[in-house]
Amino acid sequence: MLAKFQFTKEPIMPLSRRQFLTTAAAGTAAIVAAPAVITASKADKPLIVGEGEHRFEVQHEWPQLPDKYTWQTTHNVAVDKSGNLYVIHEGRADLKDHPSIFVFDSEGKFIRAFGAQFQGGGHGIEIRQEGSDEFLYV
Repeated sequence: MLAKFQFTKEPIMPLSRRQFLTTAAAGTAAIVAAPAVITASKADKPLIVGEGEHRFEVQHEWPQLPDKYTWQTTHNVAVDKSGNLYVIHEGRADLKDHPSIFVFDSEGKFIRAFGAQFQGGGHGIEIRQEGSDEFLYV
């Protein structure tokens, strides 16, 4: 079925200085208030993000790292067939034993860390099933 549309070009009315400042102030107020809204929602009820089938609950304290490691900029995650979570992040090149890949079980318990050779450069991680074997690609 085809539909016919008729477009007309309406003249664009310039904004007065007052209209511009009012709009800019409202936008700035919304941006400044956003962190307070997000922070308040952490304490009140679980934060749910996404839509439809892709909705997730944010859990700020999951997973837990051992004290000797710290989170850096995280670039990607992958999950193996056992439910283990692999997280790749920038690592800490200034620390000798601070690898770029952390592995957690499905409950968020730390399993192991490896990948010091990817410090500062590992941006992607993927697990692929090839035959009966799983392979981790970085």
